[in-house]
Amino acid sequence: MAIPVSTPPAHQAVAKPAGKFEIPDIYVILGAMIVFVALLSYVIPAGEYQREIVNGRATVVAGSFAFIEQQPVGFMQVVEAIPTGLVKAGDVVILTLLVGGAVGVIRGAGIINYGIDKLLGALGSRTSLMIPVLTSVGGVISAFIGTPELGIAYLPIVLPLMLRLGYDTMTATAIALLGPSVGFAFALTAPATVGTAHLLGELPMFSGAAFRFAFLALALAISTAFIMRHAARVKADPEKSPTAELDATLRARFAGEEGAADSRYTPRQRMAGAATLLMFVAIIAAILEFKLGFMAISGLFMLMAVAACLLAGQTLNAICVSYNDAMKGVMVGALICGIARGVSVVLEQGMIMDTIVFWLSEMLGRLPPAVTAYGIFATEWFFNLIVPSGSGKAVITLPILYPLADLVGVSRQIVVLGLQWGEGLANVIQPTEGYFMAILAMAGVPLNRWVRFFLPLLGLLVALALAGLFVAQLVALA
Repeated sequence: MAIPVSTPPAHQAVAKPAGKFEIPDIYVILGAMIVFVALLSYVIPAGEYQREIVNGRATVVAGSFAFIEQQPVGFMQVVEAIPTGLVKAGDVVILTLLVGGAVGVIRGAGIINYGIDKLLGALGSRTSLMIPVLTSVGGVISAFIGTPELGIAYLPIVLPLMLRLGYDTMTATAIALLGPSVGFAFALTAPATVGTAHLLGELPMFSGAAFRFAFLALALAISTAFIMRHAARVKADPEKSPTAELDATLRARFAGEEGAADSRYTPRQRMAGAATLLMFVAIIAAILEFKLGFMAISGLFMLMAVAACLLAGQTLNAICVSYNDAMKGVMVGALICGIARGVSVVLEQGMIMDTIVFWLSEMLGRLPPAVTAYGIFATEWFFNLIVPSGSGKAVITLPILYPLADLVGVSRQIVVLGLQWGEGLANVIQPTEGYFMAILAMAGVPLNRWVRFFLPLLGLLVALALAGLFVAQLVALA
């Protein structure tokens, strides 16, 4: 049976001595945000932009904003916000359940452990190379296909491997989160952000990739060095790990799977291991070639898990039982994706989202041209708290930001950078981002501990992004 990786889940508060402040449960944080946003609908004037359909998307019409009659969010709308959020975030919820479950099933069949043993055998004493390799692979895949949510599938693979190498849960979480997320933030061809932005801005599709590649490489290098520094410190002294207690629990849980030689694996498991690798590569290629959505990705991962386990010698009934157990381990993460979406649901119902966009654009219009690019970065960062969807932010903000940038002499390519870097880096710090909170929940890492760990790296990445915007203006990136 697959072994869940979410004990204790991150949404549960860690026991603290009496008298010390206790970090609220993530459900409490998100619930409070929903109530707070509902109260804002009584204070912030309601307003809306006109929309037009552009390439199948409802896009804001610049200059069309108008205040409308107040639309305060009522009691029942607040009550229904979470269920509605689960429905609207259905694709991410399903992705979390099916992909997370698929990886758990494959691991439960011994296929992932077989792959880990083969990889460790090939590396020998150079096991520290695992961190840059895994971080870079996740980053490069996400840079092309723009799906940081694949970190949900990455974590159950990386976590037992990192613990086996003497590292900690935080190291595994950082690899699973930061590789795909940094790749997405500094993406080359991500359809949701770069593709949508280029389409709306009438720019050559995926143009400026060479410039973005340079900063992608720098961002991944900085992130990898940061993770390796932390990993080396906790390997030398495990007590320095911010997840030391959780590490001990998970090591005991994984103990039955560790330390086995290649000889314990059956020929069918070895065949299944090779087939799984080929199927995974084929899925990534299909995502790139056919621009597959979350539903297709979820179905393909489920099919891969079933096929791999059948090859490994499991029965269909055993696979079903294993899938049920594996999905239990990611259930909290799936729920958090939907609850986080409830915040934007309330904003839409209160008709204050467009008002906030209008105010932000007015503030940007008053900035000196030299700092407009930084203002766009900050705007997208803030707006990510309200609309976590990259393509959603693009169709709401870019029709307003492009004309504004044209007026002050900022190229549209720089606007695209401000969008993708601002919203991409905010993804791994803001609690309204569903996949981010899902991965923390699956790993069992409390939000406050992640924030303390990540803040120094976040500062470096923000500095890199701001430097990139400066260079883009200096070379007149177009």
